[in-house]
Amino acid sequence: MLNTIVCGDCVGGMKSLDNNSVDLVFTSPPYNCGNKGKNKDMYKFYSDNLTNEQYLNLLDESLHESLRICKGLVFYNLNFMRNNTSTLLEFLFRNKDVLRDIMVWDKMRVQPPIGNILGKRCEFIFIFSKDPKTVINDFRNNKATKYKDVFGSWLSNICQIGIKTDKIDAKLHRAGFPVDLPKIFIDMYTEPGGVVLDPFMGCGATAMAAKALNRHYIGYELNKEYVDIANKRLYG
Repeated sequence: MLNTIVCGDCVGGMKSLDNNSVDLVFTSPPYNCGNKGKNKDMYKFYSDNLTNEQYLNLLDESLHESLRICKGLVFYNLNFMRNNTSTLLEFLFRNKDVLRDIMVWDKMRVQPPIGNILGKRCEFIFIFSKDPKTVINDFRNNKATKYKDVFGSWLSNICQIGIKTDKIDAKLHRAGFPVDLPKIFIDMYTEPGGVVLDPFMGCGATAMAAKALNRHYIGYELNKEYVDIANKRLYG
């Protein structure tokens, strides 16, 4: 199962994984933007237009399985959009007991606004764990020593990684994130030989980051085209 991207539903697939079998989860679930205007065709072979109840169930169930499987921290990259705000707030409220912190990902470039809203320069990374004692930061050991250009002098709640540094991801997957984003967290919170899970793998950014750092990966992705692209990026 290690170093594999499974083409299929993550919630069902993760049920086959053992408790505490991975060291870290880093993922970006669909935002449920709707299939209208500039958001049309955001994903191939997936309707990003679930009902509020369906979307909440997807987030809840994937997080529940991620927490069961993961020994350490679970990172969910999400953003508030016109269609999903109430559902995301409900999701966060339901899971407040396992929500440890919130980080702002500053993409250092403003996305033009769609409608009567502010342009979006940032997204959010919600940090979960089942154990409240799981270490996120330690004043005696600054985890971000190598990444002061990203976080500042200490590991902070603002992470500056410009999407312009990794345009290939945006071309392959409109909703993808740059490889450097998961790579930093994998580096800080896992050791070589560890296992990283991405339930919504897309075109393989998390797997590429894990491989570059000598970690193992496990991923799930509904779209076979994305799975094939990911495998090609990983192994040529």
